[in-house]
Amino acid sequence: MQANHTIAKQLIEQHPQALIGLEHLTDIRERTKRRKRRRKQNGKGTERVSPKARKANRVHSQWSFAELHALISYKAVLSGSLALKVDADYTSKACPVCGHTSDENRPRKGLLFACQNPLCGYTLHADLIGARNVTLRTLLVRQDWIRTGCLSLIPDASDREAKAARLQRYAELRWSPDVTTSLQLLAGGH
Repeated sequence: MQANHTIAKQLIEQHPQALIGLEHLTDIRERTKRRKRRRKQNGKGTERVSPKARKANRVHSQWSFAELHALISYKAVLSGSLALKVDADYTSKACPVCGHTSDENRPRKGLLFACQNPLCGYTLHADLIGARNVTLRTLLVRQDWIRTGCLSLIPDASDREAKAARLQRYAELRWSPDVTTSLQLLAGGH
């Protein structure tokens, strides 16, 4: 509880009057794997999970993502900022430079992102890739908001056609170290 308040406060103090994109983490606990007991090599019985893995599982299951999102959202409003949730699908598996999305972009599901598109080959820490994709998606929501006057909502993820259309639109986004170029690409310019 206190950790979430501290994180939210620091974020808002460092970025007043900002548009803050947060991943929509519905069912995150069900989508992530935790260490479980393994069968022994000889096939009889199971091996215990290490104390370190048990502690990591316990901390992971107690973290309140929804509470952190709520705290960031309400503190953002008080500081003149806006926090909004963006689609989390494939944020750490999609290349922000070329748009190629693949499970193979995360070798051995590790922390290294290596784009498998032979024309790209972009490599970076997977968390930074995810952050860049969340940023691009947040800017896309902002662009839609400016154009239509409405904040777009995330449609029901079970609707396959809507999800496919969203993912196609995200694949067209491009990250560039030059912010002006990135914004022009988002706006449809060249």
